[in-house]
Amino acid sequence: MVAVVDPVTLASACTFVLFSVYGLALGLYGFVRTGLLAFFLLIAASVIGFGVSITNVALVYDSYIGIRVLGQSAWKIFYYTFVCIQPVGSLLSAIAMTILTVWITRRSNPYEGSQVR
Repeated sequence: MVAVVDPVTLASACTFVLFSVYGLALGLYGFVRTGLLAFFLLIAASVIGFGVSITNVALVYDSYIGIRVLGQSAWKIFYYTFVCIQPVGSLLSAIAMTILTVWITRRSNPYEGSQVR
């Protein structure tokens, strides 16, 4: 039994893949240019996001693929791992964005060096 593919849902899932690839490229560029740990965290988050997005496309295209390929018990383990890994990527992104925000605000402080009395 193959699920009916909704074109809007499939297009949405595919854009998730594209944004993950873009985030990975952006993280690599930033890391190579600056060497900041924040960009390394963004790369890790993008790799996790890419894996999740590819899995998401497969599940949108055929929602029963996991059960057929893995079997019922292994599918449950995979499903819970799939669900639990998503917040890890979000956490890495949040940490990286915090590091970048602190770094940018320290580098571009308009009050630094001024004589405000």
